Amino acid sequence: MKRTSARGYSFCMIVAGGLVWTGCQMPGYFSQPVTASEPSGEQYTQTPSAVLPEDVSFFGTHPDGQRVPYENRLLTNMTRHTFSSIGRDFDPDLHSDARTLVFASTRNSRHPDIFLKDVDGYAITQLTSDPDDDIQPRFSPDGKSIVFCSNRTGNWDVWLINRDGTELTQLTHDRSDEVAPCFSPDGQHVAFTAWGRRSHQWEIWVLSIDRPGVRRFLCYGMFPDWSPDGKRITFQRARQRGTRWFSVWSVELVGEEARHPTELAYSDASACIAPRWSPDGKTIVYCCVSQTTVTRDNSGSVPADVWMVDARNGTRFKITDGAVGAFNPTWSNTGRIYFVSARSGVENIWSLRTEFEDYSDPARAGESPEVSQTAANIPLETEGK
Repeated sequence: MKRTSARGYSFCMIVAGGLVWTGCQMPGYFSQPVTASEPSGEQYTQTPSAVLPEDVSFFGTHPDGQRVPYENRLLTNMTRHTFSSIGRDFDPDLHSDARTLVFASTRNSRHPDIFLKDVDGYAITQLTSDPDDDIQPRFSPDGKSIVFCSNRTGNWDVWLINRDGTELTQLTHDRSDEVAPCFSPDGQHVAFTAWGRRSHQWEIWVLSIDRPGVRRFLCYGMFPDWSPDGKRITFQRARQRGTRWFSVWSVELVGEEARHPTELAYSDASACIAPRWSPDGKTIVYCCVSQTTVTRDNSGSVPADVWMVDARNGTRFKITDGAVGAFNPTWSNTGRIYFVSARSGVENIWSLRTEFEDYSDPARAGESPEVSQTAANIPLETEGK
């Protein structure tokens, strides 16, 4: 399958045999050098630093998938949290206190670093500064450390750093690429995505923070996220028939095994990717991309929206308006959904109020969430039904 790429680090997934990160663009880690344009119009060529098999595809192999007809809604409850005008802010994650945001950005360099800021403030603290790429940060449950991935050793590995920037530790050392790390709710384990050299598939593995050299295979898939109770993991995985688009799955964790794989959200004409659990463990937010290649429309936006699916019954809701691409969604304990969008002209981090209960309030945590009136309470339409 022909690969297409644009310079950047903001897409929220691994694509077409190369590594693609949260937002609207991707780095050129492909089998051929990639020529692209920065916003300034400067042309340059990047030589690939990692070569992956030709048959690995983010969107699948179907070249003629049609766009899913979405219902657009005018959204008036969005808040902007980062204000980069040069470079891009992407890969957001929220501290458990719902007041601190960690993210990756190219605002200070052509290669991304990790940054911290107050969600409502303007001051930004740079946590890492490396000539290579640091992306996909995730807070530990206690907020004291951050796990992320970096290619500073020549390929993508998982790293750990304290919130104050001390004690940088490399957790994985394989020659294969390992990305998309996330903590278990008890903070003792990290799940991540690795390219299987034998299986030639993306695999999800789990390691112990205390013994990172000892790890176990969980299942095939990408971009894992642990449920708040620690009993399930959600992830994206390509369907095995038809268009081979990605869909959202979950597995139950029984001992050290993954059981009862369940497909929660799918479309015959779109890729359902980058799932994240809500704080009460009842709902999953994800991104739905509606083209077979990552291309921009006339506004410079990739056609993608943020959706939610009820993990109990599979009911799906669209929560962004479709006007501008929205990627890489994640939750805060207040029920707000944070995501990446170029609706300001450059990729920045925004949030959307959903009228959910305040999950940080123990008295309300067990109540069933309600979807705001801005959500389109309709399932994804699909082809070939």
